[in-house]
Amino acid sequence: MGCNARRSGRVPHSGMLRAALFLFLAASLHAGDLLTYDSSGALRDVSSAAAREPGFFLADRGALLGAASAAVLDSSGTLHPVLFISGDDPDAGVAEIFVGHQAPAGPPRAPEIGKTVRAGGATATVRYTKESGAFGWIARLEFPEGVHPAAGALLDDNGRLLGWHLSKTVDGATMHFGIPVARFDAMHGSLRLTLAEWRAAQDLRGEPEHQQALGHLWADDFNGARFYFTKAVEANPAHARAWLQLGFVEGKTGRTRRGIECYETAIRHDPKLAPAYYYLGFALVMAGEGGKARSVCEKLEKLDAGLAQRLRAFIDISHVDTVEKDSAAGSGLLHKH
Repeated sequence: MGCNARRSGRVPHSGMLRAALFLFLAASLHAGDLLTYDSSGALRDVSSAAAREPGFFLADRGALLGAASAAVLDSSGTLHPVLFISGDDPDAGVAEIFVGHQAPAGPPRAPEIGKTVRAGGATATVRYTKESGAFGWIARLEFPEGVHPAAGALLDDNGRLLGWHLSKTVDGATMHFGIPVARFDAMHGSLRLTLAEWRAAQDLRGEPEHQQALGHLWADDFNGARFYFTKAVEANPAHARAWLQLGFVEGKTGRTRRGIECYETAIRHDPKLAPAYYYLGFALVMAGEGGKARSVCEKLEKLDAGLAQRLRAFIDISHVDTVEKDSAAGSGLLHKH
């Protein structure tokens, strides 16, 4: 439920000083800012949140990981405490939070990323938008020199929601990326955990290396990505998502068999990780093991019918006929699969 910053006890506060702080923040921040607090109720951090539909916001999961409580502050000075975590995308660094349906609605959703976008009040040129391996679609953004907005909502020129913007450091340089909002549809409403429950469920071993590797992957530096994904699985051998990404970059650097082993390891640690089955099937086809790929496709069908359809189509178009003489028909030819 929403609560007024000057009257509610739902969000930790201490008298007039805290109330004055809220009023100051309400006047200086934008609708949809995420306020996080430590265990004593002191304000810990302010970061961006992006409303995707009434009550649901995308937020920086890093800000939530260290918080004891959190709330979304709207432009009228009303705080909407985070009631539960409703979705999680660790690779994108984004969590979905639910604060109650009375929270202000967000901007309309834009159909696709165009040539220019806006983030943190700055305009960026879109250098490219493409599928980045096992991660999915990513856009490379270029802001004016010296401009580096914090992670947050990605908007089009008309203020419509495109997705989420974040930056990565790759070989000492800051690079900016945009994640299409469609990526977050799959996680919408998939969880119902309190902030404390969600934090307790996190295994952060290998995550810094994993996030570093993703930056190199998005920048098409496959050798750098391979180095850091390897570091991630060394730090956390059960890190299924890192094994998945490592499998992809192993294949991109010519190590198909090693890639297959990585995908199989990812599945062993997370049997419901659908993209691992998809890329395993793809790698098996490339290794000439079509029969195994079809078996993987059948398992994938139970997890993600869309990915299974894509894999099946790839298996079918990759199947090359061989031509042999048909002994029963004299000089006739037999097409054999």
